[in-house]
Amino acid sequence: MREAFLQLLRGEKPDEVVWTADISYWIDGRVHEGKADPNWQTELGHLELCRELGCMPFYWYGKFWAAESKFDGVKIINETKGDRRRCTWRTPVGDLIAETAFMKGSWSEAPVRYAVQTEADLDILLYVLERRRMEPTNLVDYQERLELWAGYDGVPCLGLPRSPMPSFVVDWAGVEHGSLLVLDYPEKVEAALDLMEQQDQPILDAVCALAPPVVHFPDNLSSANLTSFFDQHMDARYRRRLGQLHAAGVRCAVHLDGTVGGLLPKLAQVGFDSVEALTPKPVGDVGLQEMRTVAHSETLVLWGGIPGAMFAPPFSWADMQPHLETLLASWQDERFIVGVADQVPPNGDIEYVRQVAQLIASRSSS
Repeated sequence: MREAFLQLLRGEKPDEVVWTADISYWIDGRVHEGKADPNWQTELGHLELCRELGCMPFYWYGKFWAAESKFDGVKIINETKGDRRRCTWRTPVGDLIAETAFMKGSWSEAPVRYAVQTEADLDILLYVLERRRMEPTNLVDYQERLELWAGYDGVPCLGLPRSPMPSFVVDWAGVEHGSLLVLDYPEKVEAALDLMEQQDQPILDAVCALAPPVVHFPDNLSSANLTSFFDQHMDARYRRRLGQLHAAGVRCAVHLDGTVGGLLPKLAQVGFDSVEALTPKPVGDVGLQEMRTVAHSETLVLWGGIPGAMFAPPFSWADMQPHLETLLASWQDERFIVGVADQVPPNGDIEYVRQVAQLIASRSSS
């Protein structure tokens, strides 16, 4: 599948169907339950598990991010109390405070307080960003890892810093506060986005010098949240990033794990090679048969198609099998990668990953 994956990214017709599954969340659930094989949390163990399950290794977050943030004149304080974590950015002009809560039922963490909620917070964010620098990480040994993963029929994912507008919403302000701040204080928000873009440039330069086969934009997009802000705040910035990466021969995928309809055509238009984690009906807003039409692009690689929710109750293999068969029939003449949209959940049946691989293999050989 690795060669077929690379063929797709090069714009060629692949020799076979590629199947990817992000199983890291499922592994996290087993870890919290005390039922995980310790080997699964290592890079080699992850590769071996993917090979055993029959999916192409791509997602592993141990060395995912291509950048790390460093701050001058800003003190970062991390505190944990019970199931809550608090991060404080302490500055001479005031503090930013973000809090998250761990939810045992889903083995996941969610924001309960975003750092940037008011104009005063926005002013502090500008102070923090003016004193932030981004440094490359996880690039030195990437080529060595690329060779290692080739032996397991995979390609290691490499994540850029989150793009400015998605970062503002996901990392700093949230959807509600972020939307109101964009509307009420557009010049200050734009100044923050400009700082983010400028600080990302050393990372882009380093990634282009490395020239991996593909990079991921881990922007966690959803059409319900960002479509109305795309043209003014995201379009040009995406085009600049993509232009530099494409000039270096780097293919680019972006993570869209929410509603599809509003953003899919816009992401195709600015030049992404693939949009990943496409979630169709019955969980998402666009049917499998409509996905290509909505994209308005014949060259974009559609990546996803199997909602992560379908791996868990109340869905069963009796639901999954016809869904997968519909996917293969609907996309058979398309440029696509079958993938989980976006992760196998902790209460998912991991055997479905193997069964998907077996069904794809049986359809390919018939």
